[in-house]
Amino acid sequence: MTPKIKVCGITNRDDLKKIEKLNVNHVGFINIERSSRNISLDEITYLKKSLSDKNLATLVLEPNNAYEALLKANRSEIFNIQLHSLTCFDIRYLIWLNQYHNGQRLNITKAIGLKDKIDTEKKKEIRNHCLYSDNIIFDYVKDGLTGGTNTYIPIETAIKASRLVKQYDPRTEVTLAGGLNLNYLEEIKNKLHYFDRIDLNSGVEEKPGKKNIKKIKEIIKLIEE
Repeated sequence: MTPKIKVCGITNRDDLKKIEKLNVNHVGFINIERSSRNISLDEITYLKKSLSDKNLATLVLEPNNAYEALLKANRSEIFNIQLHSLTCFDIRYLIWLNQYHNGQRLNITKAIGLKDKIDTEKKKEIRNHCLYSDNIIFDYVKDGLTGGTNTYIPIETAIKASRLVKQYDPRTEVTLAGGLNLNYLEEIKNKLHYFDRIDLNSGVEEKPGKKNIKKIKEIIKLIEE
């Protein structure tokens, strides 16, 4: 299985239009204040409007509660959302709240942080979020925060986590993130079939928020070989 490709942390129209021409599967816009790739909802809405296929857009959030997540999804009119916060109970409430207020189905990606090992509590977290998420993205966790660490998850740990997701709910997709770049992806290429998607961000940048199109092309070529 060839994993789908998402390019996250896009901050400008020039990069976006070039990346869209590469036929990637998803693009991500980050609205998280702590991120060096944070842009406002107004900027995200502007960028989304320039997409030929609006369904490519993913809104990356770290909301304080379900209502905040729904407000931002409605305001940007992006209903693919990636959450770096909220419990599984909050997500269940978000789904109910969305149906009551909007009816437009949310496609929910939940970020789960991994380090070196998967303990009992982490297994429980993975299982609970599978119940209410369309996709689980595994990213390296540092100081309790996922995303933006530019650090790989040990691949065997990521594979174990992916297997757990499929065991709990085979319909839930799994994304591998965490500083992915060409060299590392070449190293683990024979193990990428364990993942439905890969998430590219810091590993394909010239600086935070400025993508290196050549690096993205090289990874696409590697994945498609």
